[in-house]
Amino acid sequence: MHEGTTCQWCRTLVPATTDEQLFLAGAVLDPVAGWFCSDGCARQYALRFRVQPSRTPPGGTRASR
Repeated sequence: MHEGTTCQWCRTLVPATTDEQLFLAGAVLDPVAGWFCSDGCARQYALRFRVQPSRTPPGGTRASR
């Protein structure tokens, strides 16, 4: 049995199991969908399922002004 994490789009096995290992392997995390083997797969998934990018800037909040 192979150990790793499966890409949510193309089903490729990324040979990593921890978040750090996945990032170092070039995998991309979508907080809702999971891990993708590449940015290309993450984009294809977003296009296919019409996933909207987060409106919250990195380190920002959604608090009203």
